Amino acid sequence: MDQIPIVLSLYYSGGSSQKTIGTNVGRDKASINRTISVLLKQGFVNVIQDNIDKRKTYVELTASGEKLAKQADAILVKFDFTLSSELTAEERKDFDKTILKLIGVVTPL
Repeated sequence: MDQIPIVLSLYYSGGSSQKTIGTNVGRDKASINRTISVLLKQGFVNVIQDNIDKRKTYVELTASGEKLAKQADAILVKFDFTLSSELTAEERKDFDKTILKLIGVVTPL
């Protein structure tokens, strides 16, 4: 389950470095490396080593990874629609404001 935020981060960004992925999902380098290794073995990502700095890698989704990301994104959109359909426009605005505030509290600086 901890793989989906990384897959979606790559889907929305079109691919990125492991450092950027970690920043986007709020996880440490070791956790990102483990998850990327699992996704690589499952065929959902490609890992490309930087030609200049061999310590850096770029991660992108494979066709299978894109398919998985699209499915996950569709589920999230449906979930969001289902929840928000029960709220008035004002309640939704207040909810979004509160969620953004909470994200700011838990997001590492």
